Amino acid sequence: MKRKQVIRIVTWSTAALVIPILGQLLVSGWNWGPGDFVFAWVFFNILGLTYTFVTNKIVHRGSKIAAGILVIAIFAFIWIMLATG
Repeated sequence: MKRKQVIRIVTWSTAALVIPILGQLLVSGWNWGPGDFVFAWVFFNILGLTYTFVTNKIVHRGSKIAAGILVIAIFAFIWIMLATG
């Protein structure tokens, strides 16, 4: 995996946290603690790194899309299971 790919993943993971930060500031029922933000950031990085690792050797675009859908589905399943306890 190239350093540039890792930097891009970390940057997008950090940018994705803008939504929960705004939610924390603007929505009264949003109750994320610092640990939740750290967990989300690590989880987003794992998601991005997993996708990059899986698709690094894949040439066909359709296969990359299918792998992306699968990784996002697994991510959503784990996120929902953790959110509902």
